[in-house]
Amino acid sequence: MRAGQVVKRNVKGLTRAPATVARASKDNVGYQFKRLGAALRQQLDCALRRQGVGLSLAHMAALFALADEPGATGAMLARHEMITAQAMNTVLRRLERDGYIERRPQPNNRRADCWHATPAGARQLARGRAAGEPVFRRMLAPLSAREQSELQRLLARCVTALEGGGRELQPAARSRSA
Repeated sequence: MRAGQVVKRNVKGLTRAPATVARASKDNVGYQFKRLGAALRQQLDCALRRQGVGLSLAHMAALFALADEPGATGAMLARHEMITAQAMNTVLRRLERDGYIERRPQPNNRRADCWHATPAGARQLARGRAAGEPVFRRMLAPLSAREQSELQRLLARCVTALEGGGRELQPAARSRSA
């Protein structure tokens, strides 16, 4: 091993050659999704800053969700965005403070609030979409129109498979110790 070379250890503590690790990572779909998600988030946050939108991707995601589902609760938005309720609460408070969303009482539950985008929020969402459009164009540029449609279709099938698609994964049965 050369000086300064990083050694990767697997779960059992065994070492693997760096080339093997790189090859295994490139062949792993989950790893590629993680890389794509991280790169996309970084590029979108950068585009939002460059265009002076003044909101992060997390804020924009909440506005997007409210455009699709006006009146959603904070808990619903948190599940949709895959973040904790506390983190979503922070996002919602900032958007409310800035006048982009408003809170209304939920008719069926006095303890929960419904959130709605304001006209200012709709304008900010349009600015965010415009800022992100070049990022998505650049990401999809290497794909033909047919490949883009196929990618969309395949990703939708993967989401359906994991979000219930007829069968949910059951937790492994616990064994009892004596």
